[in-house]
Amino acid sequence: MLEDYYLNLLDWSKTNILAVALNQAVYLWNAQSGAITKLVELRTPDSYIASLKWSAQGDCLAVGTSESDVQLWDVTALKRVRSLDSHQGRVSVLAWHQGTLASGSRDALVQTHDPRVDSHVTATLAKHTQEVCGLSYSSEGQLASGGNDNLLCIWDPHRTGTPRQDRKSVV
Repeated sequence: MLEDYYLNLLDWSKTNILAVALNQAVYLWNAQSGAITKLVELRTPDSYIASLKWSAQGDCLAVGTSESDVQLWDVTALKRVRSLDSHQGRVSVLAWHQGTLASGSRDALVQTHDPRVDSHVTATLAKHTQEVCGLSYSSEGQLASGGNDNLLCIWDPHRTGTPRQDRKSVV
């Protein structure tokens, strides 16, 4: 695993499969059978996997890369089904809420995507000034984002222009 605490390099699925990013490759470990499968390996020199996140159903794995894109993988077919290109820096964190995927990047932006449509970017959330390294959805669809700028933002899904709340850390 790369030694960078801003990266999110493992995630456990609802179907009991652990996805692990090791530099340029993603491996799937089936906790019941013990089987290990290589899902993807990036071919560009110096590129690496920066984030992983399973969909709620556990059949789709979102993979963020140092090349600024998000790849969506059908793990049953072991096939990439979509690439979401919209960031200008590595995609270091991902979060799903129902059919919506949020991505946070070194470009200081949070973007929400609907991968079911051609124009997949549904919102660009710009409040951070440094790399976004934390994302989490509430059950109601509010999105929390945290960045290297020590800023925590709470985004309302119906008001995408400005965060509902933002707080600077005092630590």
